[in-house]
Amino acid sequence: MIFAVGSTSNDFGVAGVAEHAAVLDGLHDAERFHRRLLAACVRADAAAAAGNTTGVAIVIIGAGATGVELAAEIRQATTAHATYGLPHLDATRDIHITLLEAAPRILPPLSEALATAAAELMTRLDVWVRTDRSVTAVVPGAVETRGGETFRANLIVWAAGIKAPDWLASLDGLEANRTSQLVVRTTLQTSYDPDIFALGDCAACRWLGGADGALLPPRAQVAQQQAKFLFTSIAARLDGRALPAFRFRDFGSLVSFGKLSVVGSLMGGVIGGSLLIQGTIARLMYAALYKLHQISIHGVLRVALDTVGRFLSGRIEPRVKLH
Repeated sequence: MIFAVGSTSNDFGVAGVAEHAAVLDGLHDAERFHRRLLAACVRADAAAAAGNTTGVAIVIIGAGATGVELAAEIRQATTAHATYGLPHLDATRDIHITLLEAAPRILPPLSEALATAAAELMTRLDVWVRTDRSVTAVVPGAVETRGGETFRANLIVWAAGIKAPDWLASLDGLEANRTSQLVVRTTLQTSYDPDIFALGDCAACRWLGGADGALLPPRAQVAQQQAKFLFTSIAARLDGRALPAFRFRDFGSLVSFGKLSVVGSLMGGVIGGSLLIQGTIARLMYAALYKLHQISIHGVLRVALDTVGRFLSGRIEPRVKLH
């Protein structure tokens, strides 16, 4: 048996997150947030038409890759909203985006050079970044921090961390850690049962070659490499051969800022360091990796037809959905 059930948002017990903040765990969550964002923009446009420029305040909690990319996408989406029947809405003036991070800088798991480049792009997008802000509570219309600050918001998004599904921790005969991940050996076999494997975000696996006691990060390339590893490892298990240990090769990270730019560090596990890339090269790399991911799931033919179809329909469809 193999567990590959992914992860869900982790609110770390912060009061009010479940009641007053949006999460983006699945398609339904994303669609609901899209509707709420559009409704807030329509209300702000109506208020501006009446001479009351209230604007829309959006607070994103968590400045990892998800939070940073979300801030960029919201800025891009609201700019597009303003061009479709919302004549009184000025995205730069009326849409206020605040990005809160408990760590000293944004993108804390990634390199400092990449984080610095990302912070500069956030400034260009008029996103208000506030680091060293640990959130203590989310209340109706506001976010409170340990330092006593209160950030008012019409929309609040929680992107501060993930955990494995809670039900994993309740399974008999398997060991789970405090974030409900199944504890696995370096062979990806669960610690208590060698016939059960786990991979990806739901597995807590020691990082061979990483810092002492470090676990593999919940990143897509980790899960992808583990899946390929298990393809051959399971065959060895069925043949009665000894299983190898999983060794993660870090090929770097790419962070998208919508149409503005892409920044990333590549080949970290190959050259022994990080090669910072940005702009057109990074954008092409991001698009190529996305297509490769699609191909691994849907196959070359379907992805090729989908790409051609999107290219043709993109010439006649609006940039945003207004429903």
